[in-house]
Amino acid sequence: MAEIPKACARATFDSIPFTRDNPQAAIAVKEYCKDISRKVAEGIGFYFFSVPDKSNPKGTGNGKTTAACTILNEFIVARTIEHMQHKRLIAEIPGYFVNVSKFQNAYNKQFRGPRDMQEEASLTYYRLKELMIVVELLVMDDIGIRDATDAFKNEFYEVIDERVSEGRATIYTSNEPLSRVAELLDVRITSRIEGSTLPITFKGADKRKGGLFSD
Repeated sequence: MAEIPKACARATFDSIPFTRDNPQAAIAVKEYCKDISRKVAEGIGFYFFSVPDKSNPKGTGNGKTTAACTILNEFIVARTIEHMQHKRLIAEIPGYFVNVSKFQNAYNKQFRGPRDMQEEASLTYYRLKELMIVVELLVMDDIGIRDATDAFKNEFYEVIDERVSEGRATIYTSNEPLSRVAELLDVRITSRIEGSTLPITFKGADKRKGGLFSD
Protein backbone atom coordinates (compact mmCIF):
# COMPACT_ATOMS: atom_id res chain seq x y z
CA MET A 1 0.00 0.00 0.00
CA ALA A 2 2.87 2.38 0.71
CA GLU A 3 4.38 1.57 -2.73
CA ILE A 4 7.84 0.99 -1.25
CA PRO A 5 10.13 -0.56 -3.91
CA LYS A 6 10.65 -4.29 -3.45
CA ALA A 7 14.41 -3.80 -3.14
CA CYS A 8 13.82 -1.59 -0.08
CA ALA A 9 10.87 -3.41 1.47
CA ARG A 10 12.94 -4.76 4.37
CA ALA A 11 15.29 -1.83 4.88
CA THR A 12 15.65 -0.96 8.58
CA PHE A 13 18.01 1.21 10.59
CA ASP A 14 19.59 -1.93 12.08
CA SER A 15 20.82 -3.01 8.65
CA ILE A 16 21.89 0.21 6.92
CA PRO A 17 24.27 -0.84 4.10
CA PHE A 18 25.93 2.52 3.39
CA THR A 19 27.59 3.16 6.78
CA ARG A 20 31.13 2.85 5.43
CA ASP A 21 30.81 5.26 2.49
CA ASN A 22 28.35 7.62 4.16
CA PRO A 23 28.75 7.47 7.95
CA GLN A 24 27.13 10.84 8.62
CA ALA A 25 24.08 9.87 6.58
CA ALA A 26 23.83 6.59 8.49
CA ILE A 27 24.01 8.45 11.81
CA ALA A 28 21.33 10.92 10.68
CA VAL A 29 18.97 8.11 9.66
CA LYS A 30 19.51 6.15 12.87
CA GLU A 31 19.00 9.21 15.09
CA TYR A 32 15.82 10.10 13.23
CA CYS A 33 14.47 6.57 13.61
CA LYS A 34 15.09 6.53 17.38
CA ASP A 35 12.27 9.04 17.89
CA ILE A 36 10.57 8.73 14.56
CA SER A 37 6.97 9.45 15.49
CA ARG A 38 7.92 12.76 17.10
CA LYS A 39 10.24 13.74 14.24
CA VAL A 40 7.53 13.12 11.66
CA ALA A 41 4.91 14.90 13.75
CA GLU A 42 7.21 17.92 13.90
CA GLY A 43 7.47 17.94 10.10
CA ILE A 44 11.21 17.27 10.03
CA GLY A 45 12.31 16.02 6.60
CA PHE A 46 15.48 15.28 4.65
CA TYR A 47 16.95 16.16 1.29
CA PHE A 48 19.23 13.25 0.34
CA PHE A 49 21.43 14.11 -2.64
CA SER A 50 24.54 12.82 -4.39
CA VAL A 51 28.05 14.18 -4.58
CA PRO A 52 29.43 12.70 -7.83
CA ASP A 53 33.06 11.63 -8.11
CA LYS A 54 35.30 9.88 -10.63
CA SER A 55 34.09 6.43 -9.63
CA ASN A 56 30.45 7.47 -9.84
CA PRO A 57 30.05 10.58 -12.02
CA LYS A 58 26.25 10.43 -11.99
CA GLY A 59 25.98 9.88 -8.25
CA THR A 60 23.64 6.91 -8.57
CA GLY A 61 23.26 3.82 -6.40
CA ASN A 62 24.88 5.16 -3.24
CA GLY A 63 22.00 4.61 -0.85
CA LYS A 64 19.69 7.62 -1.02
CA THR A 65 16.52 5.68 -1.79
CA THR A 66 17.48 2.98 0.70
CA ALA A 67 17.90 5.64 3.38
CA ALA A 68 14.53 7.19 2.60
CA CYS A 69 12.77 3.83 2.60
CA THR A 70 14.46 2.84 5.85
CA ILE A 71 12.82 5.82 7.52
CA LEU A 72 9.50 5.12 5.81
CA ASN A 73 9.54 1.46 6.89
CA GLU A 74 10.41 2.37 10.47
CA PHE A 75 7.66 4.97 10.60
CA ILE A 76 4.99 2.58 9.34
CA VAL A 77 6.06 0.05 11.99
CA ALA A 78 5.98 2.73 14.70
CA ARG A 79 2.52 3.93 13.66
CA THR A 80 1.23 0.35 13.50
CA ILE A 81 2.40 -0.23 17.07
CA GLU A 82 0.73 3.00 18.19
CA HIS A 83 -2.46 1.87 16.50
CA MET A 84 -2.39 -1.56 18.12
CA GLN A 85 -1.80 0.01 21.53
CA HIS A 86 -4.69 2.43 20.92
CA LYS A 87 -2.37 5.40 21.41
CA ARG A 88 -2.97 6.95 18.00
CA LEU A 89 -5.25 5.20 15.56
CA ILE A 90 -4.48 4.94 11.85
CA ALA A 91 -7.34 6.24 9.72
CA GLU A 92 -5.41 6.35 6.44
CA ILE A 93 -2.11 4.95 5.22
CA PRO A 94 0.55 6.76 7.30
CA GLY A 95 3.43 6.77 4.81
CA TYR A 96 3.83 6.69 1.04
CA PHE A 97 6.60 6.40 -1.57
CA VAL A 98 6.37 8.24 -4.89
CA ASN A 99 8.84 8.25 -7.75
CA VAL A 100 8.56 11.80 -9.08
CA SER A 101 8.95 10.74 -12.72
CA LYS A 102 5.98 8.39 -12.32
CA PHE A 103 3.99 11.20 -10.72
CA GLN A 104 4.85 13.37 -13.72
CA ASN A 105 3.82 10.56 -16.07
CA ALA A 106 0.50 10.23 -14.23
CA TYR A 107 -0.07 13.94 -14.77
CA ASN A 108 0.76 13.71 -18.49
CA LYS A 109 -1.59 10.75 -19.07
CA GLN A 110 -4.56 13.05 -18.49
CA PHE A 111 -3.92 14.62 -21.88
CA ARG A 112 -3.36 11.50 -24.00
CA GLY A 113 -5.59 8.95 -25.69
CA PRO A 114 -9.39 8.80 -25.98
CA ARG A 115 -11.55 10.90 -23.69
CA ASP A 116 -12.57 8.00 -21.44
CA MET A 117 -8.90 7.14 -20.87
CA GLN A 118 -8.13 10.78 -20.10
CA GLU A 119 -10.96 10.93 -17.57
CA GLU A 120 -9.79 7.75 -15.86
CA ALA A 121 -6.21 9.03 -15.85
CA SER A 122 -7.37 12.31 -14.35
CA LEU A 123 -9.15 10.54 -11.50
CA THR A 124 -6.06 8.42 -10.85
CA TYR A 125 -3.81 11.45 -10.87
CA TYR A 126 -5.89 13.54 -8.50
CA ARG A 127 -6.29 10.65 -6.07
CA LEU A 128 -2.51 10.30 -6.04
CA LYS A 129 -2.00 14.02 -5.65
CA GLU A 130 -4.41 14.21 -2.70
CA LEU A 131 -2.69 11.27 -1.01
CA MET A 132 0.68 12.95 -1.47
CA ILE A 133 -0.65 16.10 0.18
CA VAL A 134 -2.25 14.51 3.24
CA VAL A 135 -0.10 11.46 4.10
CA GLU A 136 1.85 11.83 7.34
CA LEU A 137 5.24 10.94 5.83
CA LEU A 138 5.95 11.17 2.11
CA VAL A 139 9.04 10.06 0.22
CA MET A 140 9.58 11.81 -3.12
CA ASP A 141 12.23 9.85 -4.97
CA ASP A 142 14.48 11.13 -7.77
CA ILE A 143 13.39 14.73 -8.07
CA GLY A 144 14.99 16.93 -10.70
CA ILE A 145 15.95 14.27 -13.22
CA ARG A 146 14.05 15.87 -16.09
CA ASP A 147 12.48 19.17 -17.11
CA ALA A 148 8.75 19.80 -16.78
CA THR A 149 6.05 22.06 -18.13
CA ASP A 150 5.01 25.12 -16.17
CA ALA A 151 1.65 23.46 -15.53
CA PHE A 152 3.27 20.42 -13.90
CA LYS A 153 5.66 22.61 -11.94
CA ASN A 154 2.65 24.39 -10.48
CA GLU A 155 1.06 21.04 -9.55
CA PHE A 156 4.29 19.85 -7.95
CA TYR A 157 4.70 23.11 -6.06
CA GLU A 158 1.14 22.86 -4.78
CA VAL A 159 1.86 19.46 -3.22
CA ILE A 160 5.07 20.64 -1.58
CA ASP A 161 3.67 23.97 -0.44
CA GLU A 162 0.62 22.34 1.14
CA ARG A 163 2.76 19.82 2.99
CA VAL A 164 5.14 22.48 4.29
CA SER A 165 2.28 24.77 5.32
CA GLU A 166 0.64 21.93 7.26
CA GLY A 167 3.92 20.80 8.85
CA ARG A 168 3.97 17.38 7.19
CA ALA A 169 7.32 15.62 6.91
CA THR A 170 8.74 14.87 3.46
CA ILE A 171 11.92 13.09 2.43
CA TYR A 172 13.36 13.87 -1.00
CA THR A 173 16.08 12.06 -2.92
CA SER A 174 17.96 13.45 -5.89
CA ASN A 175 21.14 13.04 -7.88
CA GLU A 176 21.40 16.82 -7.96
CA PRO A 177 21.93 19.63 -5.43
CA LEU A 178 19.01 21.98 -4.92
CA SER A 179 20.70 24.67 -7.02
CA ARG A 180 20.49 22.39 -10.06
CA VAL A 181 16.94 21.29 -9.26
CA ALA A 182 15.95 24.96 -9.19
CA GLU A 183 17.13 25.28 -12.80
CA LEU A 184 15.08 22.26 -13.91
CA LEU A 185 11.96 22.93 -11.90
CA ASP A 186 11.32 26.18 -10.04
CA VAL A 187 13.07 28.24 -7.38
CA ARG A 188 9.76 28.32 -5.47
CA ILE A 189 9.91 24.53 -5.20
CA THR A 190 13.50 24.38 -4.02
CA SER A 191 12.94 27.22 -1.56
CA ARG A 192 10.15 25.27 0.13
CA ILE A 193 12.26 22.11 0.16
CA GLU A 194 15.27 23.92 1.59
CA GLY A 195 13.20 25.48 4.34
CA SER A 196 11.67 22.20 5.50
CA THR A 197 14.47 19.62 5.25
CA LEU A 198 17.94 18.79 6.46
CA PRO A 199 20.40 18.31 3.55
CA ILE A 200 22.40 15.08 3.66
CA THR A 201 25.04 14.21 1.07
CA PHE A 202 25.77 10.74 -0.31
CA LYS A 203 28.90 9.64 -2.12
CA GLY A 204 30.61 6.43 -3.16
CA ALA A 205 30.43 3.81 -5.88
CA ASP A 206 27.22 2.64 -7.51
CA LYS A 207 26.26 -0.30 -5.30
CA ARG A 208 23.26 -1.20 -7.44
CA LYS A 209 25.67 -2.85 -9.87
CA GLY A 210 26.48 -5.32 -7.13
CA GLY A 211 22.90 -5.65 -5.98
CA LEU A 212 23.56 -4.33 -2.48
CA PHE A 213 20.85 -1.72 -2.27
CA SER A 214 18.62 0.65 -4.16
CA ASP A 215 19.82 4.13 -5.12
